Amino acid sequence: MYLQLWPFLITLLVASTMLGVLRPLANRWQLIDVPKGRKQHQGQVPLIGGLALFIGLTAGLLSHDISSASHWQFIGCAAVIVVLGACDDAMDLSVNLRLIIQSMVAIAMMLSLDLHLAHLGNLFGLGPIELGWLGPPLTVIAVIAAINAFNMTDGIDGLAGTLSLLCMIMLSFFMLMWGQQETALLPLLMITALVPYLAANLQWFGMRKVFLGDAGSMLIGLTVIWLLLQGSQSPASSFRPVTALWIIAIPLLDMAVIMIRRLRKGQSPFKADREHLHHISLRMGLNSRQSLLLIAGLAGICASIGALAEYLLLPEGLLLVLFLVLGVAYYYVLAHIWRILSALRKRRY
Repeated sequence: MYLQLWPFLITLLVASTMLGVLRPLANRWQLIDVPKGRKQHQGQVPLIGGLALFIGLTAGLLSHDISSASHWQFIGCAAVIVVLGACDDAMDLSVNLRLIIQSMVAIAMMLSLDLHLAHLGNLFGLGPIELGWLGPPLTVIAVIAAINAFNMTDGIDGLAGTLSLLCMIMLSFFMLMWGQQETALLPLLMITALVPYLAANLQWFGMRKVFLGDAGSMLIGLTVIWLLLQGSQSPASSFRPVTALWIIAIPLLDMAVIMIRRLRKGQSPFKADREHLHHISLRMGLNSRQSLLLIAGLAGICASIGALAEYLLLPEGLLLVLFLVLGVAYYYVLAHIWRILSALRKRRY
């Protein structure tokens, strides 16, 4: 089966058009990001990128096959997340309410796909590690983690979109490599819908700036975990479960490290601060574009390691150990970044 071109053209056209259509509605819906506190951007920016992304993606999926139950199931779950994110953008919802709704979406997602985290792969060379009754609750945790991991990356221009783009490219590669064109449709359409958003967010070709908003970053997180579950847990899987860790390494590690540090300080793991990797890179003296290139480069390296290891069928246990080593190194570097930079400067001069 070959993918047709016109769903991608429709996605691109609709996503681009919606950026203009939604802009004048942003004020009425209170979807405006005003610079204050941790937000250092210039001027008031509409939070409509996520809505345009969702509408474009939906148009592409339905133009490909309006009768597909799987398309409607994804659109239904995504719509709930997008509405939740838009309400959070407008009204700053409580953490508890967000977690409850995200959990409900995770359950709906498992029912829609008829999938959950059933196994962790052959980590010890003795066969797949089956999760049994632990699978569904761990899946809910994984969905919440993915949604919030990408939400937390949305701190500088282009970062959440670029990290999402890298993930979607890698997922598309695996799925197409195994001849799963129908499954690859969603990540390929997401790539297409991200292009006009990134063009506006980074102000290419003189376009007026928009932000993704929580609606968009949560949609990205949901789409990523939806595809990871399909790609690693379905009968026709495209990659091993441990490879999924490498595909989303930077968003996952950044969220995990920040939450651990907050808990060690006796703070809520969901407390907002300026300790994420993109904040630190800015405080190091890099500008927004340099920070974007640095973090995207790290994410690309991690995803490439995962892809190469999957291609070479390296032992899953080895990949897990290497990922844990990477996590410990990531935690250490972020915890001691200023000492490390000071020592490097002294050695340099």
